[in-house]
Amino acid sequence: MNRNRMKKRLLFACALAICAGIRAQLPYTQNQYAFRVEQNLVYGSALNYAGQNETLHMDIYKPVGDNNCRRPVLVLVHGGAWIAGSKQNSLIVNIAGELARKGWVVAAINYRLGTHKTSSHVQYALCTPQLADPCGYVADSAEVIRANYRGQQDAKGAVRFMKNRAALDSSDVNNVFIAGESAGAFVAVEAAFLNDPSEKPAYCGALANAPQPAASLQNCLPAGYSLARPDLGSIDGSISLGVYDASVQGVGSFYGGLLNRPVLDNSSSFSGPVYLFHQGSDVVVNYAYGRLLGRLDWECFAPLNLCQPYARYPSAWGGKGLQQQLAAVGISGAQVQAQIIENYEYMNDCLDNGHAPDNWQNRTQQMADLFAQRIAANGNSPGTGSACFFSLGDTEEPAFRMFPNPAREAVSIQSSVAEPGAKIEVYALTGVKIITEDASEQLTLKLPPGVYIVCHTGKKGYRYSQKLIVY
Repeated sequence: MNRNRMKKRLLFACALAICAGIRAQLPYTQNQYAFRVEQNLVYGSALNYAGQNETLHMDIYKPVGDNNCRRPVLVLVHGGAWIAGSKQNSLIVNIAGELARKGWVVAAINYRLGTHKTSSHVQYALCTPQLADPCGYVADSAEVIRANYRGQQDAKGAVRFMKNRAALDSSDVNNVFIAGESAGAFVAVEAAFLNDPSEKPAYCGALANAPQPAASLQNCLPAGYSLARPDLGSIDGSISLGVYDASVQGVGSFYGGLLNRPVLDNSSSFSGPVYLFHQGSDVVVNYAYGRLLGRLDWECFAPLNLCQPYARYPSAWGGKGLQQQLAAVGISGAQVQAQIIENYEYMNDCLDNGHAPDNWQNRTQQMADLFAQRIAANGNSPGTGSACFFSLGDTEEPAFRMFPNPAREAVSIQSSVAEPGAKIEVYALTGVKIITEDASEQLTLKLPPGVYIVCHTGKKGYRYSQKLIVY
């Protein structure tokens, strides 16, 4: 190698190192804070697959002590094959906490789960529920596509919900992102890209009733279930409609992918970064393209005739396939960061933990580094906001006291900070302001039963809040 070529390579390597150093030092990429969690906030409700109304909850993770008025937001969606899992999945809890330590607000959501079941289920003698969950045997591929569609409707509702309550979380409505694991990654990708009603899957219109489930699968459905399969409605769903849309600035997929290919053909309204992680050894979601659970069937179950195949699942693009499909529509380069582990071994991956991250801390860091570049490009720098909201646990001295709490109808509020123009504001958990009163030494408010956030505000914006329960 000649000296000039070596010199150029050294300069290039140094430039990469400098760029990596700059990127690593961007806001929202370093673990700096403690965090706290507000659990089981209701963000909406909708009809589930069985025709029953379902209340949807989220846990909100927030940094403590960051004194930032414009925190970025991530809506985080759990996996579980559209039939199981929750916001308490260990990976979700780990990622949410890790990002909160970096200064993010993270909304880990539950969404509508469930699918109608096949009428022809056989429990093989050697097959245990741990090997093949009986409730995973769907009536047809439409059930998975419809479940994913309901999930993306809920995720979009969660995005709007978080934008609506930005004042309560000191968050930035212009920097909201979404990510998910496994089935939740499919939900997140579709929520990010599905922006045109023409992209709604045909299977999400009205269909003939689902078949009666096999007798062995009756316990998989709730009491009083309906087999009707009505039109699933608008791509936006019905949750938190109004002031804000459900657009996001970036999307992350951990060992998930894409079911609805047409969403990429009209992707001009989504220009954010895409983070993809997937391993070739994944036998649940083929990292390139294939039927969901297909490798599990023919590489793991079939050789020993262990379990009935999951034959009715649709095909999908995994992380590697999605990267290729994105490139085909011009979404590539710095906009896409694909961490694809090429460890595929045909007929030899059944005992590998391929349907998981190889290092969740590292992968979370990579996603945070990528998204932080978009946050900076959007002009978000900590400390530049005009209205802060410091919640219980963020400050040492309360600006006011409430008693009793919980209260029956009436609550007394006593301010401890004397500041001209200070206000007491009461918010519903959705972020809607209900009451504004001048802060005085003692104020009495009457409220209907419910859960509220009471705020003391001054010239510098939101200073302090407490949760109020009225029964």
